[in-house]
Amino acid sequence: MTVLRRLGLLVLLGVALPASAQAAECPPGSPTLVVTVNGKTTGPVYTTRDLLVRVRLSGGAYGTVDSFDVTGMRRVPKPDDDEEGPDEAFGIADSPGTLTVTASMTNDYPSCTVGGTANFEIKPATTPMVSNLRRPPVYKGHPPWLWDSRYWFWVKPGPTGNVSPITVEARAVKRAKVPGPGVPAKSVTFPMRPSDGATPRLDSHGNCREYEIICPRRIRTWPDGAEVDVRSLGGRGARQLVKVQMELPSGIPTLRNTLRKTPIGLDIKFLQQGATIARLRMAGRCDPHGQFFRCRYRTLSTAP
Repeated sequence: MTVLRRLGLLVLLGVALPASAQAAECPPGSPTLVVTVNGKTTGPVYTTRDLLVRVRLSGGAYGTVDSFDVTGMRRVPKPDDDEEGPDEAFGIADSPGTLTVTASMTNDYPSCTVGGTANFEIKPATTPMVSNLRRPPVYKGHPPWLWDSRYWFWVKPGPTGNVSPITVEARAVKRAKVPGPGVPAKSVTFPMRPSDGATPRLDSHGNCREYEIICPRRIRTWPDGAEVDVRSLGGRGARQLVKVQMELPSGIPTLRNTLRKTPIGLDIKFLQQGATIARLRMAGRCDPHGQFFRCRYRTLSTAP
């Protein structure tokens, strides 16, 4: 065989081999393409949420991904520095619309190609739920005395709510007056989805106990102002809610065996994407009656 004929044969083989190696379309009854978003094959999905899109073949069949395209969401790195596999995409939908997934896979045996497109409706996330204000229980033997001076409320996104980070902003004064914007605020921001990172640690320091952001001075263990405790609650991964608890002071003992009154003013906000989603304004004071309390308010409002 001449050198020219050998070269010609190699060229022909180089053109023909890739075409013959391409798998044909899968016949009826073969595995089909399955697309899931957060483990579900149907929508809807909601804006602001972490979305994990995956493709696979039905029936547990083995295959390789030839092409994979997702539109309608913004890609972000997976939590914990996990790398995306060739069969998955991770991101967040910023606006309502349609999440469209188009993919093609090659089934291992028999060797054939299957592809398709799946659409998922993207709905706008709802406003997080806000609990009622928990007030101290009344001592039934002597109303309006109270068992304690603790108040709390929480914000919870729920299954369809906005999971953008939530910021708690608190202002406090030692007067029976709601503090204005000129009073410096203490704040902490909680990520509500895994892709936003870890929950901040609020360790004890100075006058502050663990989880406290408003930390009054203590005189012989008696606080001279309101204590504000903030924490996020939930399991591994996504946080379920953010809770704020306020404990009001009830006077400070003096050298004359009397109690110095300890009025307070509080303004506490829950903020999300710059908007106020919950608020508590309180001004008044609590006085002790043995082991009980009596609280009076000039202002007590939960209106945003």
